[in-house]
Amino acid sequence: MASFHFGLSDDALTVETARRALFLWLHARQTGKPLTVPPAADARFAQWHEEMGWLELAWDGEAEAGEVPDWLERLSPIEEAEPSPWGEWGGRTAIAELRELGVLPEAMVNFLAWLGWQPVPDSEERDQAEVFSRAELLRRWSARQLSSQPTRFDFERLRRLNHAWLQRADLDRLVALALPYYQRIDWMPDEPGAPLRLWLRSLIKAVLPGLDFLSLLPPRTRLVFAYQPENYLRVPESRQAMEREGARDVLRLFSQKALEESWLTVERYHRIMDSLKQETPWRGRNLHHPVRVLLTGLPFGPNMDELLPLIEQGAELDLPVRIKSCRERVVEFCSVFV
Repeated sequence: MASFHFGLSDDALTVETARRALFLWLHARQTGKPLTVPPAADARFAQWHEEMGWLELAWDGEAEAGEVPDWLERLSPIEEAEPSPWGEWGGRTAIAELRELGVLPEAMVNFLAWLGWQPVPDSEERDQAEVFSRAELLRRWSARQLSSQPTRFDFERLRRLNHAWLQRADLDRLVALALPYYQRIDWMPDEPGAPLRLWLRSLIKAVLPGLDFLSLLPPRTRLVFAYQPENYLRVPESRQAMEREGARDVLRLFSQKALEESWLTVERYHRIMDSLKQETPWRGRNLHHPVRVLLTGLPFGPNMDELLPLIEQGAELDLPVRIKSCRERVVEFCSVFV
C-alpha cells in the first residue's frame, strides 16, 4: 500500500506547515493509508518531530519519499492576522511561539483545522459548532470541503478556542504546564511539593474562567503574588474606585474591623461587609470595589470567597516570593492611601 508522506524542511515548524501536516494526518487516518515522515536520523528534523509529537500527529514510519495528494498542493497561503496588541501572526508564525504563548495542543489542532476548511453543519446543530475534538475532526473533516481562497490567521478564533479548551482541561495537567511560567520569574520553586501544587491548583481554578492563554497566569495572579498598593493605585479602574463617594469611609471602617483579628476568613469577611451595610449608606460598587482594591489592588477579578483563603494560605507557604496576608495588605494600603 502506498503511503502518504509529509516532507519536512530544515526550518522551524510553522503554522502553515503544521496545517499541511494536520490535513495529511486526517486524510491518512480516514483512508487507512500509513503516514510517513523523513528519518529522525537527520538532525535537521529533530525539532519537527518534537513539535508534531506535541500536536499528537503520530506517524506510522519513516521514509525518504511518498505520495502527496494534489489537493494538499493547492492550499492557499495563510495571510497575516489583523494588527492587534497581541502581536503579528500569520502562516510563517512558528508553532513554538504559540506554545510559549500558552496554547494547548488540542486547541492548536482545532484552530489549524479551521484554516481553509469549511465544514458542512451537522443536521443536529442549530448553530455552527467551533470547538471540535480530534475524534470529531476525524469524523467531520473532508478534503472536499477545503477552500482554495486565501484564509487569514484569525487570532480571535485562536483565543476563543484556547479559552474553551482551557476550561475543559484537567487542573493537575494545567498545574504542570503552568509551573515553568512561574518558575521563570521565581514565584515557584524548582520542585514544588504536594502542598504547593494543591495551592497552585486552587489558584488556577480561581482565575481559569477569565483565562485565554497559559502565559497570562502570572499577570492574572499577580494580585496574590505581588501585592504593591502604590502600583495598583496607578491603575485607572482602581484609582476611580477609590475616588467614588464613600470610598474613604468604607475603607476606614473595613480596616478597623479587619484588623481586630489576625486571619481574614471568608466568614469574617462577609460579617464585616454586612456590618458596613448597616453602618453606611453605601451599596454595590461604592461598597465592594474599595474593599477589593484594598485587598487585591483591583476592583475586579476572581470571586473573593476563593481569593481570601488563597491569600491567607499563600502567606504561610514556603515560596521564593513572599505573599502578603490580608492583615499585611490592610496595614500597607492604609499607609499608602492617606
